[in-house]
Amino acid sequence: MHDVYAYGVIAPSTLYELNGAFPPAAGYAELAAIYPSVGGEAAGGAYVLARLGVATKLAGNRLHDDEAAARAVRVLASVGVDCTAITLDPQAVPLIEAVFAAGDTRTVFGTYGGLLAQRSWNEPARDDVVTSRIVCVDPFFEDASLQVARWCLEANVPYVTIDVHHDSEMAHHGAALIISEEFASRTFEPFDPEEVLAAYTARCRGLVILTQGGRRVVYARGDAPIQEHIPFSVEVRDTTGAGDSVRAGVIYGMLRDYGDDRLVTTASAVAAMVCRQAPSFLNSPTEAELEEFLSRRT
Repeated sequence: MHDVYAYGVIAPSTLYELNGAFPPAAGYAELAAIYPSVGGEAAGGAYVLARLGVATKLAGNRLHDDEAAARAVRVLASVGVDCTAITLDPQAVPLIEAVFAAGDTRTVFGTYGGLLAQRSWNEPARDDVVTSRIVCVDPFFEDASLQVARWCLEANVPYVTIDVHHDSEMAHHGAALIISEEFASRTFEPFDPEEVLAAYTARCRGLVILTQGGRRVVYARGDAPIQEHIPFSVEVRDTTGAGDSVRAGVIYGMLRDYGDDRLVTTASAVAAMVCRQAPSFLNSPTEAELEEFLSRRT
């Protein structure tokens, strides 16, 4: 059995870690290391949750039946993620993700457009949704993702999602929303964190968390005052999995009935620990490591 059902993007990935800063256009940079990795928001969150000791089942897009995809599934399964709902299909759209990271900057290249264009994902399983304690759902699979949220609402199962528009059905009913500055700045012009948060909390009944990279996190629910958290200071090596790790940390805290302040602090700690190593969330903390970090830093 699982405590969390994660439905969303799963992809094999490769991290290219640069030795120094990104070069200018037409410039040159040395590669410090190349790491096979795992990509996709649902896969990243599931991996981090499993490392924290949370029983997690992962489902989402079909993977092309090749060695890169098979390796990604093996990596996920190695930490205890239930991968029985993941399909390796020779007819599936091949997914390629390449991430170039230089300290606190990273750029992602991929073939996700083909995945969306061909709707190359499995339908969610209602039984897996309604038997979960919490559901982690990506919004990217359109009506399939929305169906997960509706099943959660029917069964009174809380769900957590990311980067959804403030006036959407999925945003309205979520138990927690994690919104990145990158996403919000495409919707709100000019970008003002307090105004963005106010737009969400006016329509959404759950906790809304707005992340801004290494800068302050602001969060609130309903008409309560906006709160802020200053992220933990660490030596950053790879930020690729930071957003996935925040969502995993939020779910970890919700499973333990943490209040909002402790929940956000815990999620921030998970992200900070992930960013210290490469490839990011593949070095995510165990529960004991997280608690030890928090005891020293708070």
